[in-house]
Amino acid sequence: MIRLCLSLLAAIVTAAAATPGPVPRLPVSAFFKKPALSQLSFSPDGKRLAYLVPYERRLNLVVLDLEKGTKNLLTNFTDREIASFLWANDDRLLFQIDRDGEEAPGLYAVNRDGTNPVVLASGGREGTTGTINDRFGGLLRRLENDPRHILVLVYKTSLERPDVGRMNLGTGTITVVTPSREGISSWILDRQNQVRIGLANEDGRSRILHRAAGSQGDWQELFAAGSDDPGWTPLGFDGDNRTLYVATNLARDRFVVCKYDTVARTMSAPLCEDPVYDVGYNNSAQVLCTLHYSQHLKRVVGLSYEADHLKNVFWDESYARRQQLVDRALPDTVNRLVQGSADGKRFVYLAYSDRDPGVYYLLDEEKKRLDELAVVQPGLDPEQMAPMKPVAFKARDNLVIHGYLTLPVGVPPRNLPLVVNPHGGPYTIRDTWKFNPEVQLLANRGFAVIQVDYRGSGGYGPAFERIGWKKWGLEMQNDLTDAVHWLVDEGIADPARVVICGASYGGYATMAGLAFTPELYCAGVNYVGATDISLLIPKAVKPDRLRWINTRIADLSDPADRARIRATSPVNFAERIRAPVLMAYGKNDPRVVMDHGWDMERALKAAGKEFKMIIETDEGHGFRKEERSIAFYTEVDEFLDRHVPRDHARVVVKPAQVIDLPAKAKN
Repeated sequence: MIRLCLSLLAAIVTAAAATPGPVPRLPVSAFFKKPALSQLSFSPDGKRLAYLVPYERRLNLVVLDLEKGTKNLLTNFTDREIASFLWANDDRLLFQIDRDGEEAPGLYAVNRDGTNPVVLASGGREGTTGTINDRFGGLLRRLENDPRHILVLVYKTSLERPDVGRMNLGTGTITVVTPSREGISSWILDRQNQVRIGLANEDGRSRILHRAAGSQGDWQELFAAGSDDPGWTPLGFDGDNRTLYVATNLARDRFVVCKYDTVARTMSAPLCEDPVYDVGYNNSAQVLCTLHYSQHLKRVVGLSYEADHLKNVFWDESYARRQQLVDRALPDTVNRLVQGSADGKRFVYLAYSDRDPGVYYLLDEEKKRLDELAVVQPGLDPEQMAPMKPVAFKARDNLVIHGYLTLPVGVPPRNLPLVVNPHGGPYTIRDTWKFNPEVQLLANRGFAVIQVDYRGSGGYGPAFERIGWKKWGLEMQNDLTDAVHWLVDEGIADPARVVICGASYGGYATMAGLAFTPELYCAGVNYVGATDISLLIPKAVKPDRLRWINTRIADLSDPADRARIRATSPVNFAERIRAPVLMAYGKNDPRVVMDHGWDMERALKAAGKEFKMIIETDEGHGFRKEERSIAFYTEVDEFLDRHVPRDHARVVVKPAQVIDLPAKAKN
């Protein structure tokens, strides 16, 4: 992490002195077009690469023959797009399509030449007559020795807990191979595709169950603790199918990665740790750590994790050497290993930065060549994009808060209009150093942008996350307010031109900021944001999920909690809002239901406030269709043009407090 030894403003002014003048105003579409390619994956034999490309503004599937150099477009959807895919074998691919943001994807199969397409699971939240495999729960693993089947999750013996099933790739028939067990919510396979680990969470306790290789029963408990107590969680097996790589925070305040011997039941010393950030920390919404397993070497060779930017840690010498060669060849980017072929002869890397969405490269070990495959966003010039700097400040209670500050290119970093851009979640999620199209659009329009990892954010240790529990609209919101005051005190932000703009929980924070600190903001953008906290607590919910809600958000059986969420739900305080607000929702959103938007719209209208509402009937939690995304951010652009002047008289500011942070993270 950075070390602040001088005034932030002085450091930024010095850096900005060498930058060119303001960059041209780029069209909104330049930032929000679909990537030229994404999700690259080798075929099992390593002779082909499959990936997604935009066709008629929808992501479709392509296969590149690496021997012949030929490409084949397998699908040509124009009304929907592929969300993810997997090679089932060398000749056939599986892909998933979500229907209009419902987050219940269907499963399809197609040959590598585009022939013989088959629907294996219909998808969609509401089953209808003729629905296929309506209890399909997701893909698990390709079966190398059985090209006619694949392992999947399926809710066949229970609607609450998943089974592991074997799906026939021709008929879609699913046979349960490991039935669900009471309490187990997820499974982990070893490298021989055997179900070996079950993760259970019930009655306030987390349990890790294990069975020996080759066993079809005799589950034994490896570890148990309170759901929110220190513990460990498996990341994956090593090639010996005995050793687990795990993330643990036992006897420490950050997650580290260790090895666990499932026979001796012993834990190794940390293989990778960081003084500021969690290592090995993942969740269903965000991957902050990737374990690299080499099919060629049959072992885990290293990992990559998110610190102030991505860190690559390889304990295998051949992979460490290869990473060093790539880093020397591409010194101005972070270079992430995407995948290696099973034979260890070819490797795909993504070279990216805060100013560059990235370039994919193919490293051929036999030819000793590193060749460019494709630029992710060929219409963008990285030199015209704005740098994203890790920063930290002290909140009013002296808690150190981390984040990222992006400043417009070629503009003196003084008295700038500012956008506060809180991330979603709020728990388990954090901002990371990468190209962010929303942030870059705002910087291109002359805004400074601050992304704040407020208390409650993930990735900084469980204690930091825990102090954000039940703090919606309170200390969590104070951290955003304190970030504004810090940047105003530094002379970077103009207090008369501060905007708040966020999605999901960030949309909640937008409305909370406008309602509870109305003097702070001149405009706000609420994108699929919660406005009534009580609507986030369903009437019917699984016990383990209810416990999570009761501890993090509110326990509706507690009068104090009921009073608190009413007092911190912006929908109840529309009359306090002074600034104009733009709101946008997807009608199919399964996470933040439309009532949040409709109720807020009625409250604003009744209070006579200035607002605009956008509702997309065929979108969900965020707009995925390219034209919808471009149209929304065009509205944002025009909204900010109307309500935020881009020059303003200089204000007098006082010096900000300077603090020392830990030295750069250890690998």
